[in-house]
Amino acid sequence: MASIEKRGDNVWRLTVECGYDATGKRIRYRKTVRIDDETLLKSKRRLQDYLNAESAKFRQEVETGLYVKPEHITFSEFVGLWKKNYADLYLGAYTRRHYMNMLHAHVLPVFGSMELHKIKTMHIVSFLTHLRSPEGRKDGKDKPLAANSQLNIYKALKSVLDAAERWRVIADNPIKGVKRPAPDKAERKALRSRKKAYTKSEVEVLIEKLLDEPPHWRLYYLGIVLGGFRRGEMLGMEWPQVDFERGGLHVEKQISLDEQGRPVEADLKTEESRAFVPMPRWYMNELSKYREIWIKERWHLQQSGKWQGGEKQFLFHNGFGEKYYPSTPSLHWRRFLDKHGLPRIRLHDLRHTTATILREDGADLKSIQERLRHTRLSITADLYTHETEAVSRETADRLEKLNPFRSRSQSI
Repeated sequence: MASIEKRGDNVWRLTVECGYDATGKRIRYRKTVRIDDETLLKSKRRLQDYLNAESAKFRQEVETGLYVKPEHITFSEFVGLWKKNYADLYLGAYTRRHYMNMLHAHVLPVFGSMELHKIKTMHIVSFLTHLRSPEGRKDGKDKPLAANSQLNIYKALKSVLDAAERWRVIADNPIKGVKRPAPDKAERKALRSRKKAYTKSEVEVLIEKLLDEPPHWRLYYLGIVLGGFRRGEMLGMEWPQVDFERGGLHVEKQISLDEQGRPVEADLKTEESRAFVPMPRWYMNELSKYREIWIKERWHLQQSGKWQGGEKQFLFHNGFGEKYYPSTPSLHWRRFLDKHGLPRIRLHDLRHTTATILREDGADLKSIQERLRHTRLSITADLYTHETEAVSRETADRLEKLNPFRSRSQSI
């Protein structure tokens, strides 16, 4: 049995009776419907048809067991449950810290006091639209948040709402159907114009300039560009992971940040990231020489009581055996590029560079995927094989065989 009852201006209550409980009390399920559509409110017939449809849908949800009775839990309260029962268990420390920052800075001020089941799709659409305006910023700048920042906020919000749906706290996920933030035309143009990787000839210049750098920085950056390592993976490398016999490095962990912003040893980004990566023989020879220097320096630091690394054996450390902050190599990288007048690319783009120079040299996508340790081949194709001038030229040259004038003495 179902009924519809008007409860106030533009508000109706749907009731479905479904049997009796163990004490003989009738079981009732209730749901409040608010209608703000003026076209519906002006037509009694259309309004009644809409309410009847909502009542039938509600009854079907109850009878099939799909209805989730809303609890009066606020979004802010549920974020605490989400963090304890999902984020702390399944998200890496860096991602967890990043999501919590996004939630505290942007999402909780808007949705924190709202009951979770009352958040609707249009609330989220309006929220994301606001982020695209200068008023959506928290730092007072007069231009909208970058699309990547908007996307990160969206991901954090989605992670919370997805958990609420999985745990049946809400029946319908309001973020479903909401379009992910994407760069506008101006941002897409800027992204296309930004240099994303070095060419093979630029890498040769880079290596020449790195020869004048201290051994630890030289080998750190060379390791990334030759091995396709992520920044934190190279920071987390210890001597037991260096396999001189096989000629390569075992990737087993990375240096990341915990929720308090402290550098910590953390799991790798994906299980596929854990692998043995063969390296050029000349790089391994340089690494062997560096190890001799490293051992002597550690001995002197231990003798003077300045060694802070304990039993850890990080190849690249802060000078006293402690792990670097993940941001330290990036800061040094920018200064190094400016010092030598080299084109600016992000440190992570050295990983892009690995794919680019391998592709220019004729390596197939599968080989590049294995070296970069991507989960899927499509990731390699989409993200790390940007068309370079050398590859484009080679592609065009393949069409020279169609030249109709090459067998003639003159072209028209």
